[in-house]
Amino acid sequence: MNLTKKLKKEFRRKVTVMFIHHGKVKPLRLSISLFFLCFAVIAWTSVTLWAGYLASRHIDYARAKADNKIMEYRTLFWTEQIKKTQDMFEKVQVNDNKIRSLLALRTRKAIIEDNIIDQTLGEGGPTEAQSNAFFALLSGKNKTVDYGYLAKQTDHLTEQYQYIQKSYSEIITHIKNQRSLFIATPRGWPAEGVITSRFGFRRNPFFNSVRDFHGGIDIANIKNTPINATANGTVIFSGWQSGYGNIIVIDHGYNYRTAYAHLNRRDVQVGDIVLRGQIIGGMGDTGNVTGSHVHYEVHFKGKSVNPFSYLTDYFFSQEGAN
Repeated sequence: MNLTKKLKKEFRRKVTVMFIHHGKVKPLRLSISLFFLCFAVIAWTSVTLWAGYLASRHIDYARAKADNKIMEYRTLFWTEQIKKTQDMFEKVQVNDNKIRSLLALRTRKAIIEDNIIDQTLGEGGPTEAQSNAFFALLSGKNKTVDYGYLAKQTDHLTEQYQYIQKSYSEIITHIKNQRSLFIATPRGWPAEGVITSRFGFRRNPFFNSVRDFHGGIDIANIKNTPINATANGTVIFSGWQSGYGNIIVIDHGYNYRTAYAHLNRRDVQVGDIVLRGQIIGGMGDTGNVTGSHVHYEVHFKGKSVNPFSYLTDYFFSQEGAN
C-alpha cells in the first residue's frame, strides 16, 4: 500500500518544461504532471511504431502489386511467344509433310518406329476450348494464369521441336542418299553413234547360224570417238580381256557397274576416280569385232541389265557434268 501511495504521489508531481527562444521572446513555461508526460511519451511512441508498421505494410503491398503486374506482363509476353512458336511449328510441320510428299518419303512410323503406335508421330493439338482459353489469356480478358497449362504447352513445343529436328535429319539423309544414288546410276549415252546391236539374244556376227546372248549394246562410230563415263565411280579394271579387247570397268557404288569394251585407247587406270561425262578412252575395234564401236554394259547387283533403259533423252553427257 505504501508503494502504491508513493507512485500516485510521484505521478501527481508537477514537471516544468521550458521552451527558450534564442531572442528577445520570453521563455515559455509548461507545467504538467509526470503521469501526463509518461502517457504522452508512451502514446507518441505507440503512434510512431504503428505508423511505421502501416507504412511498411503499404510498401510491401505496393511492391507485391508491382511485382504481380510485372509478372502478369511477363507471363502474357511469354504466352504470346509460345503461341507464335506454336504457329511457326505448325507451319514447319505443314512444310515438312509437303517435303516428305515430294520426296516420296514414308511416314515416320514406317521409317523409324514400325512397332510404335500412330499417336507418337507428332500429330494433334489443343482442343477448341483450350484454344479459346489461350486467346482469352492473350487478349487480357482472363487475368488468371494457368501455369500448368503453360508448362504443358512448353512440353508440347519441345516434343514438336524434337520431332521436327529428327524429321529434317531423316529428310537430309534421304536427300543425300538420293543424290548419291542419282550420281551413281548410269545415265546417258557413253558415246555418239548409232546402235548396231541391242541387248538380248541375237545372231552371232561371225556365225549367222548361231544365236547367243548379247549382254550390252553396241554403239558404232569412227575410231577414237570419245567414250564418256555414264556415272561417277572408281575404275576397277582397265586392260585387255579376251573377246572384249581393251575394256574399262567402273564401279559406281549402289550395286552399279558399267563396262566399255573394244576401245582403241584407255585414258584411265585402276583406282582413278571418274565423273559422269568424263572422257575415259577412245572408240576402237579391238577384240572380236567387225568394225569400230563401243560395247557398253550395265551391271546391277552382279547381273547384266538392258543399258537401253538407262539412256536418257539427251545424246551423251557433257564432260565434267555431275
